[in-house]
Amino acid sequence: MLQTNKYINRIKSILPQLVEWINLLSTIYLIASLILSFQYQQLAIYIYFTSLLFDIIINQRYKNVKWHKAKWTFIVMIIFYLCIWIWHIFESCQSNAFFHSTDIRLPFIAFGILGIFFNLNPKIKISHIATTMLIATLTATTYIIYKKYDSFFSPDITINHIRTILPEIRQELLHVTHIEFNLYINCTMALCFICYNECNKKIIKTLFAIGTIFTYIILFINEGRSGFITANILFVLFIIFYIYKNKPKLLIPSIIVFSFIFLLPITTHDRLKFDYLEDDPRLTIWNLSFEMIKEKPLFGYGVCNGKELFIQQITNNPNFDSFWEFWSTLYPKYDKNRFHNHNAFLESAIEFGLIGLIITILIFILPILLTQHKKRLYLTIFILIFSIQAIFESFTYHYQILLFCWIIYFFINIKLLDDNKHHSM
Repeated sequence: MLQTNKYINRIKSILPQLVEWINLLSTIYLIASLILSFQYQQLAIYIYFTSLLFDIIINQRYKNVKWHKAKWTFIVMIIFYLCIWIWHIFESCQSNAFFHSTDIRLPFIAFGILGIFFNLNPKIKISHIATTMLIATLTATTYIIYKKYDSFFSPDITINHIRTILPEIRQELLHVTHIEFNLYINCTMALCFICYNECNKKIIKTLFAIGTIFTYIILFINEGRSGFITANILFVLFIIFYIYKNKPKLLIPSIIVFSFIFLLPITTHDRLKFDYLEDDPRLTIWNLSFEMIKEKPLFGYGVCNGKELFIQQITNNPNFDSFWEFWSTLYPKYDKNRFHNHNAFLESAIEFGLIGLIITILIFILPILLTQHKKRLYLTIFILIFSIQAIFESFTYHYQILLFCWIIYFFINIKLLDDNKHHSM
C-alpha cells in the first residue's frame, strides 16, 4: 500500500510538468502548421486545444487569475463573435454563410475566453514561437526552391518573373495563398526582431538578426502586394528603432532617409504600378460595399443576408463580366458564393452596421491602448501587420484569424520584465 501511494505521489508530482511540456509541444506544432492551408492545420488544432484543456485542469490555470484593463480586448473579441448569433435571430436568410462564419471566427470567442479566465502556460516563451515560425518559413522556402529549382535559377530570371511563377509553385506544393503565406512570414519577421531586441546573447541576437533579413528577402520577392508593403514598412521601422536605440541623435535624419528608401522597392513591383491598381476589381467591390452600407448604416444586414445581397450585387454587375471570365480560367471549380468584399472593416459594417465597425476597430486598437512598455511596442507591430491586411482581406481562412487571435492572447498574457531589462528567453 505504501509502495502504491509512493507511485501515486510521484505521478502527481511529475504530471503537472509533463502536461506543461505537452502543451508547449502542441503549441509549437500548431504554430508551425499555420504556414499551410487549413486542411493541414486541423489535427494540430485538435491536439493543441486538447492539451490546453488538460493544462487548465491539471495545473489549475483558473486560479490566481488577475483582471487588468488589457483584458477588455478579449471581451470585445467575444462580443464580435456573438454578434453573428444575435443578428441571425432577425435574418430571413438560411444559407451556409452563417455556419461558415460561426466556424471560421471561432478563434475570437475561444481565445477571448482563454484570455479572460485562464493563465498562460509559463513554459511558452517568445523565442519558442519565433524559432518555430522561422524554421517553418525556412523549411517551406527550401522545399519550394528544391522542387522547382529550374524555375528560380534560369539564366534570364528576374524578380518580377519570380513574382509571376511563385503563386503557381506555392499553391501546387503548399496549397496556400500568398495572403496566408505573407501574413505568416511577416509575423515571423516581427518575432525575429522582437527576439533580437529581447535577448542579450550576441550569438542568438545575430541569428535572429539574420532571420529578420532572411524573412524580409522572401517577402521582397513575393507577389503579394499588402504583404510586400507591410514587410518594407516593418523593415524600415526596425532599422529606425535600432538607430534610435543606439544612435538617438541620428533619429530624424534616419527617418527622412529610410522613408525615401522605402519608396524605391515599391516602384519595382509590377502589381503596384498605377495601371494595374486602376484595374483592380477591389475598387468596384468596395464601391458596391459602400452603397450597401448606406442602405443600412446602423445595424447592417447580418452575416447571412449581407452575404446573399453582396453576392447578388457582384454577380449582376456588368463591370465584373471580364473578371469572372478571367477568374473561372484560373479557378474553374471556384464557387462565386465564396466571394467576399476584401476588407474586414467594410465586411463588419455590412454585417453589423456601425456597431460592427466600432467593435472591429476596437479589436485592433485596444491591445495598443491598454498595454504599456514592451507589450505595447510588440503588439503595435502585430496590429500593424494584421490591420494592413484587413484593408485588403475579409475575415476568411486566408486572413489567419487563429494566428491573429493567438498572438493577441499570447502577448497580452505573457509576463515581460520592465523595458529596461532583458528577461531570459
